[in-house]
Amino acid sequence: MNLKISMFKVIRKLFRSFSKYEYKFIDKITYSTHLKERKKIILPKELLLENIESKLKKKSLNPKNLSIVICFHYRKKRIRYLKKICENIKTFKFKKKITILTNEINPHKVKLLNKIIIKIFKDSKIIIIKNIPEPNLLPWYCFNEIRKQKTDKTISHFLYLEDDILINEKNINYWIYLRNHIKKYKLIPGFLRYEKKNDLLFSADHQEKVILKNTPKFYISQKRSGLLNTKLPYHAACLMDRELLNEYVKNNSISIDYGFHHKILRNIYPVKELANIIIGYVNVPTGFHNRFLLPFININEIPSYCLVEHLDARFLRLKKSKFSRIQVKHLLI
Repeated sequence: MNLKISMFKVIRKLFRSFSKYEYKFIDKITYSTHLKERKKIILPKELLLENIESKLKKKSLNPKNLSIVICFHYRKKRIRYLKKICENIKTFKFKKKITILTNEINPHKVKLLNKIIIKIFKDSKIIIIKNIPEPNLLPWYCFNEIRKQKTDKTISHFLYLEDDILINEKNINYWIYLRNHIKKYKLIPGFLRYEKKNDLLFSADHQEKVILKNTPKFYISQKRSGLLNTKLPYHAACLMDRELLNEYVKNNSISIDYGFHHKILRNIYPVKELANIIIGYVNVPTGFHNRFLLPFININEIPSYCLVEHLDARFLRLKKSKFSRIQVKHLLI
């Protein structure tokens, strides 16, 4: 196995100038290393992924207090998405705290936004960020707000959301359930973002199908279910417990500059998206593309509890887009 990995590394150097081929060898190196290293990670026998809907309803999996910070770059037509996700969050049966960060807007727009949101959450907080040098930096201000909230010891979990991501209570409980089993290995539960058309779900962030046999993964239940580590884990949200937030705050690598010096991040994630995905690319265990693990059941099915909806569905509307072209049920092969 060591000889095979060394061979792939030599070939990668030879093809370094041809980035398309280099990435293929990076994938081969990662997967070969994973085969060698994964035996060090022992998943508990009681970890269940199939038929756990009733388990995820248990109050013991609810966060004690969830702080939700929503990034909303003001556009009137997008208020409908913001309203919908806030109405959905209101249904959560556990304690939550809502903060909305938006760019500098005139008093009329502030009044309109307050009128809509306060109707849903009377104790919500809207923060106006003034003099932003670049609009795409607004998510980084959101994480600055999350950092500040760390001092509130009553908050157990922290959630960053883009203004059109619909996440439900079952998603949150699944994350806590799986996180309890994998956090000692520095791994993080993942979500899959989808767009919907005529009741069909399409993967919003994958341009190609995921070939299971070539993907870092762990099998459970006689290879019928397991956890896989995809190369494209983006889901326009970031859920952290206090342990992950401490890591986010204390790690000096977590900054806008990190993406400039990390080749894969630089080529995949713009500055805006980098803010919420970066936690998955620091302290990555050997043999993984990133730290996120996505469940699969029934051999190649992605369970509903880890799916989050992209309400805007703009990739489906764009005829030339390479995204949202693969149905979720056909993503894993």
